[in-house]
Amino acid sequence: MGSIRMRHLKKFTATVLMAASVPALAGNDRADASFDGYNRAFLVKSGGQTFYKKSINDGRYDETFLAALDIQVAEDAYERTGRPDQKALINDLCKTFLVNYPPNWSWNGWNDDIGWFALALVRGYQITGNTEFLNAAKSGFDMAWARGWNTQYNGGGIWEEQPYSGNDPRKEPLSNDSLGKVAVLLYQSTYDRWYLDRATQIYDWVTSHLYDANSGQVYTAVYPDGRLIKDAQAYNQGTFADYAHLLYLTTGNARYYNDAKKAIDYVRNNLTTNGIITTNRTDLDTWADEVARAVGHYARDTRQWDNYYPWMVQNADAIWNNRRTDYNLTWNAWAQKTPSDNTLKTPKHDSAVAWLQYTPVAKPNAIGGIHAIVSKPTGLAIDNGGKNGDGAGIIQWGLNYGQNQKWLFTQNDDSSWNIVSLSSFKALDVPAGNTANDTQLIQWFPNRNDNQRWWVDVQADGSYKIWNKATGGVLDSSNATTNGYKLVQWGWNGGEAQRWYLK
Repeated sequence: MGSIRMRHLKKFTATVLMAASVPALAGNDRADASFDGYNRAFLVKSGGQTFYKKSINDGRYDETFLAALDIQVAEDAYERTGRPDQKALINDLCKTFLVNYPPNWSWNGWNDDIGWFALALVRGYQITGNTEFLNAAKSGFDMAWARGWNTQYNGGGIWEEQPYSGNDPRKEPLSNDSLGKVAVLLYQSTYDRWYLDRATQIYDWVTSHLYDANSGQVYTAVYPDGRLIKDAQAYNQGTFADYAHLLYLTTGNARYYNDAKKAIDYVRNNLTTNGIITTNRTDLDTWADEVARAVGHYARDTRQWDNYYPWMVQNADAIWNNRRTDYNLTWNAWAQKTPSDNTLKTPKHDSAVAWLQYTPVAKPNAIGGIHAIVSKPTGLAIDNGGKNGDGAGIIQWGLNYGQNQKWLFTQNDDSSWNIVSLSSFKALDVPAGNTANDTQLIQWFPNRNDNQRWWVDVQADGSYKIWNKATGGVLDSSNATTNGYKLVQWGWNGGEAQRWYLK
């Protein structure tokens, strides 16, 4: 998606204790209204296909990388809500994409286009479980890596556009960071270490060639002779920051945490107008959708709400106050009124919809984010045992804060919580919704069904009761003090074995 090519200028060159779980991401009327309006304006279901069209007035399929960017907006909405109808929509959107653009994508010489294709599809896999999407994302990454990674110039890096006679080849964050994100998500989905190795290899190259570690600025491009284009762009900052955050979740390495923060802070401090991310450039497609994902994921997963929530709300207010009210849509110029222009391209509205999906209606409580879950009476932590497979039994082990004991709490729009292992990326699950006492908990592909949804209620002593939506069973340690003892559910009795600390 070359940053100087007009059709691609997406892109130019402390704890609060409460009596019950607060609905941090639930009941978000603005987010619902913006995504509903986006679908009313652009969604087409016709002839067995489901897609977003080019504009309100142009019913043609929004093609190639633009289609992939639009699909990611639906994926952002599902992240927030966990709604089955949105999951079905994403499945249909991705299937239609593959009907129109089946792999191999070698006909497209722009490697960042392949990154956006594969990102939409691997996220689609992680939402739906449809392996067709996973296989296509793998195919796309493998092809782009094989042809694009080049060590003859600059010591590595993936070409933005494949060199050919007469073009001006260079290496950009657009190709490297989008494909780097894909590689991390492929590792999470397949446990194939080769993908994580490629993700860290690309990242190391980016940070040594296209990133200022002091300021957090991401540069636009480097030429084969080492010349740099240093312009900072919101989409580059956001893609890099979300890439860094994904690596932090996957590895626990604080380097990635720090880089993500610096890149986000650079946007806030240098790419805003009075705090608002806004641009009125007509040559752009999207602008800040990747910033929305980066800020939303970073603040949510690391509980950095005190730092970022006021800024997120400031931008959400600007988006909402400057929307066109018939569809509740806002263009890239968040600080200006959105015109009622039905010829505006669909992706020009993507960033605003995405930002609203990641901005909660109230500052979230301390439940969300990464935790070790530790038994109050025994001090043992809930542990996935280092297993990756569906159905693996969840156990307890002495607290060591390893990846096996890190669990990510995210919320559904009914206020329930998803609890996902940062070792296996599988969800804490009551097998088949079994209601029996002493049923051992397992991990399973995250489908967000009721047997994977949990209520998390703070108790008077500061511990938490964690109980399943489908069964009513409570996490129970059995007062076990032996490493490897099973984690079970049991009917609530208020005993110490059913009380947990989030650390």
